[in-house]
Amino acid sequence: LVGETIDQSGRRGYVLTLAAREQHIRRAKATSNICTNAGLMALAAATYLATLGESGLRRVAELCYHKSHYAAQQLAERAGLEINPHKPNQPFFKEFCVQLLRPVDEVNRILLEDFGIIGGFDLGSCYPEFEQYMLIAVTEMKSKAAIDRLVDALAKITA
Repeated sequence: LVGETIDQSGRRGYVLTLAAREQHIRRAKATSNICTNAGLMALAAATYLATLGESGLRRVAELCYHKSHYAAQQLAERAGLEINPHKPNQPFFKEFCVQLLRPVDEVNRILLEDFGIIGGFDLGSCYPEFEQYMLIAVTEMKSKAAIDRLVDALAKITA
């Protein structure tokens, strides 16, 4: 965002307002080493919430919940994957995990190369006890068709 201002001599000038980074300032002349601007993030969040309207955040939350549960149900029924096998019947909002019979990185490679789908997060990369567990997140942005494509692809890969 660029703002217009007046300097001490009364001259008009332009300034970067709520800049995300200070990359336009040479390191030797920088007054801080902050590289992200909380104000810009707050403005982005406020703008997003304002565009959603009075009940918009609730609607987004409900969409996340229903779409993620649809995905989990379809993965269980059509791909034969167990949902949250480490804690069956555990409530979830928009993220759940499935246990695969092959390495997650291998499944993700196939998803991307053969189906053009970016797969889930490999939980085993951070938690060795969750080797071959894929974390799947479904938000309001995913369409039913996109979810069905993921389910169909995982059903083929895990068959």
